[in-house]
This record gives sequence, structure tokens and C-alpha cells, in this order.
Amino acid sequence: MDSQTMRDLVMYWQGVTLDDEAASRLAALSTSVGKTLNAVAGGSMFDTEPAHYDRALIAMAERSDD
Repeated sequence: MDSQTMRDLVMYWQGVTLDDEAASRLAALSTSVGKTLNAVAGGSMFDTEPAHYDRALIAMAERSDD
């Protein structure tokens, strides 16, 4: 997601105007979370099954020792 799209979404949802730096940081965070969730999405519901927390944390850390 690019910063302008993030800026537009935040304005639409929250009625708040983001500056360039905040929009860039939030867009990067959103992309990172999306990639992390996609990495574990094929398995069970990791948020409700403790056995999957390790996989989620490894994906978030961008490690390969799963």
C-alpha cells in the first residue's frame, strides 16, 4: 500500500489528515502486517490456537527456522 492510499483511507475512516512521514510509516506497517499474516494464513487460525503462535512470531521476525 502506498502512502497516498493510506492517507486517503485514514481521512475517510477517521477524518484525520496524516503528514507525509506518518502516512509512509503507517503504509509500511500495514504492508508488513499483511505479509506476516499471509505467511501464516494457510494454517489453522493461529490467533486461537497457541501451537501456531511460534509460526506467527517466526514469520513476523522474518526468520526461516519454522
